[in-house]
Amino acid sequence: MYTTGKPYWFRVITAISVLINVVLGGSNNQTFSARNWQWKRDKRFNIVWLIDVVLGKGHCSECWVYWKTRRTW
Repeated sequence: MYTTGKPYWFRVITAISVLINVVLGGSNNQTFSARNWQWKRDKRFNIVWLIDVVLGKGHCSECWVYWKTRRTW
């Protein structure tokens, strides 16, 4: 069986984050955290501070970097 090395619950939470982002009009395969980091870069309203408090400092920026590098594949 193929696994990505991440626990099952992590992959489920990531999928839910992508689903929420897409339902709210975001890009396909982009997490809500990565979208918020893009908004911060664009000087738009964002909740990066809240997401980073809950999930750890730098979480949103790490998600954005992963999304930017992953989508070029």
